[in-house]
Amino acid sequence: MRQRSGLRVWYWALILALFLVPVGGVTLGWFFLSEGWENADQWASIVSAVVALIGGSVALLRWLRGRAATAAAADPDDQEVSAEVMAERLARLAARVRQVWESEELRQRLLDPRPLPVSWRTLGPPVSDHWRVIHGGDEPIDLDGSLDELYDIVRTRLRAPRLVILGEPGAGKSSLIMRFALAWLARRDDDSPVPVILRLSTREPADGKRLTTWIYARLRADYGFHESVSLDRLLPILDGLDEMPEPLRTRTLREINATFGATSPVILTSRSHEYAATIDHPDADVLTAAAVVELNPLDAEAIREYLTITTKPARLPRWERVFGELTRAPDSETARGLSTPLALSLARMTYAEGAEDPDLLLTFRTRHAVEAHLLAHLVPTVYAGRDDLPGPSWGHRDVHSWLSHLARRFPKHGISRESLTDEVPSPAENLIFSSLAGLAAAVAFAVAASPVVGLVLGTTIALVVLVYVFAGDHSLSPVFLSPMTLLTAGGPAAVLFAAVHWYLSAMQGSTAGQAAGLALVTSLWLFVVLSRGVITFIAAVIDFALTLLVTTGPSSPWSLGLAAVLTLVLVTLLENSWVRFLIARVFFTLRGVLPWRVLAFLEDAHRRGVLRKVGGMYYFRHDLLREQLATSADVT
Repeated sequence: MRQRSGLRVWYWALILALFLVPVGGVTLGWFFLSEGWENADQWASIVSAVVALIGGSVALLRWLRGRAATAAAADPDDQEVSAEVMAERLARLAARVRQVWESEELRQRLLDPRPLPVSWRTLGPPVSDHWRVIHGGDEPIDLDGSLDELYDIVRTRLRAPRLVILGEPGAGKSSLIMRFALAWLARRDDDSPVPVILRLSTREPADGKRLTTWIYARLRADYGFHESVSLDRLLPILDGLDEMPEPLRTRTLREINATFGATSPVILTSRSHEYAATIDHPDADVLTAAAVVELNPLDAEAIREYLTITTKPARLPRWERVFGELTRAPDSETARGLSTPLALSLARMTYAEGAEDPDLLLTFRTRHAVEAHLLAHLVPTVYAGRDDLPGPSWGHRDVHSWLSHLARRFPKHGISRESLTDEVPSPAENLIFSSLAGLAAAVAFAVAASPVVGLVLGTTIALVVLVYVFAGDHSLSPVFLSPMTLLTAGGPAAVLFAAVHWYLSAMQGSTAGQAAGLALVTSLWLFVVLSRGVITFIAAVIDFALTLLVTTGPSSPWSLGLAAVLTLVLVTLLENSWVRFLIARVFFTLRGVLPWRVLAFLEDAHRRGVLRKVGGMYYFRHDLLREQLATSADVT
């Protein structure tokens, strides 16, 4: 891969040279012919000064880029800061984590009117590590408890906060760690680590990043936290080992053991079957020194109690047959289908708060049929029965279609403005960008020179961009098309223009047009050298065209220079993230897969309880819901 990258660099260096050599040759030839060979010494001095300035600028810029790359590549965990500064950073991170999960807890109504009685039981070896490794003795320890007891159990019964939480789909693992993190933050002091909930599903199978690098990346993406903190001052709560591809689970478990020592805090959640399969793999091991608990299903009494207190008193008689079934057969398929917090919360929304008849729950013969029914009716229920919520209204069929598209396109990762922008196919985005870049050049130079010049130059730039992104296998990274590009490359170019123009204007024998023309093509050449990415080749084409125009055409160098600057600015703006997102919105709307106000739709889906929000990222409320939406037809 590195060899291919090196060959590609030389390939584009050759292409760039083919632009720069004619520019320099035509420019020098024009001036020598117009001014006479007797002034060759003066022009040689000018050229030597320009080349020296460009060479020095390139060397300086390369050194600065190397320093920036070294700083960016440094592991935040390796950067030393004072204890006071670290404490302040951790306090800011703790406040941010608390804000995110308190808001999400409120949205999911986990405490309304009171929490579900989620409980768990202790699992020992072979699912967990040896008791001697966990707590120093051979006797098992009792970690059984219920919802708000987890914090006290972890702090008082374990030598280190190392725990694996197992459970069936929808059993309440995510809700439990949310409550645990908030309880920890409520009692945290300056010496305690900050709990951060991180979704393991966001780790790419082909991602070669270290686990620590991924953790810091998630802090930026999920919590908007860009400061460096020491890894040993965090309590990573890694949610959803089961949501990772099977080969990656084994590798990730090995990395967790290698990254976090036996006394380092770490909590891991997974579905029971997937975790058992992972630790049974020959290349895997249990989570070192970690105890293991498994969530219990809710019993019939807890189900009846929760549905009673969440139903309006006037509607309570509607549950008579269902409650009777729970009493007569507490192990029935209906009871089993309602035995998870996820299913029970869906039943609350559909039947306790909705208009549907709960007797329908008695018609299903298996617990999976009950769960599938509740998942399928979530979307029509919340969009038909909660129109009192502020915000736009949407058609039910459209909503189901849009959510199904998101479920298929974002199976594991968060949904955000950036990720939606990246969903536009690269060929389509590159074609649109190259067309708009060519159009910008065509309009600018049609006014500055002539329509024919504008057409030829615009077409050439569009083709150059297409060759760059397709034949060169490049992407249109905003890093190479940003206002910073104009500052780092355009600033020195503007200084060189002013210097060359002043020097030539002061020389006898040179006209104002010649001074402006040579200053323009020379400064633009420096811009080509200092810039990076596709903007380099666009500027090279413009520089070549300007050399021909100022030497052969009647156009004013000032108007041509203005057209060049305007083209480069417009091209830079075209690759702005907001412009790219605008293109994505048009693309999705024309295809009918997402609404025009897609961000408003995501926020509304979050308010209605279909999506959950972590920082600026949206996720489906549960992976079971996402799977149902990705595969099912519309439900009316």
